[in-house]
Amino acid sequence: MLYQREARVWSKLHHENIVSLLGFTTILDASVSLVSPWQEKGNAHDYVQDPPPVGKLNSSSLLGVARGLDHIHSLPMVHSDLKGKNVLIAGDGRPLITDFGFSFLAEPPVSITRSGGTLKWMAPEILDDGVASVQSDMWAFGMTALELFTAQEPFHNFATMAVIARIVIGPPGRPAAELTCDRLTDAWWSICMACWKQDPALRPSASDVLADIERVGCFLFEWRLT
Repeated sequence: MLYQREARVWSKLHHENIVSLLGFTTILDASVSLVSPWQEKGNAHDYVQDPPPVGKLNSSSLLGVARGLDHIHSLPMVHSDLKGKNVLIAGDGRPLITDFGFSFLAEPPVSITRSGGTLKWMAPEILDDGVASVQSDMWAFGMTALELFTAQEPFHNFATMAVIARIVIGPPGRPAAELTCDRLTDAWWSICMACWKQDPALRPSASDVLADIERVGCFLFEWRLT
């Protein structure tokens, strides 16, 4: 059953930037729900909306997401659906990766259907052959960074079929500085562009991204924590 597979994968993850799995419960003996700690600040996508464009995440938010993703990949495991709504915000401001419904252990090779994941964050190779990997997770990390910098979904102004064509053509263009209050620095844009290499083999690993963030300073942008 799907919940058993998700629970089996999720139970292997123990990290300060990953939501903890507490167990499961049944509702009227008809359905099973996985249980995790309540995060009152909600998900990262919604959290950066109020008050726009300043946002309320602290400057190490994407560093925390990268650390959580690096832990996932070290198992080795593929998340397959990284995006702002699958990152919760703890009471102390820590980002917590969640939703492991499409996740799987990366060895032996496993492929997922094209329905796995969310279109606007999908790497082009998933659209081609339906196979997710740690490299497609890195593409999604770049899209998630863009999403949180702009407080908008990637390709937010494109219809579904246009999104598919746009992903195949290449990554999105750099947003105007005023849209991100100048927080999307050259260093961060370089990280995003590296994650969006068309050839998956050329994309950085989560460890590489961590090193890049720490090399140029983990406070590459400022979001006020409230």
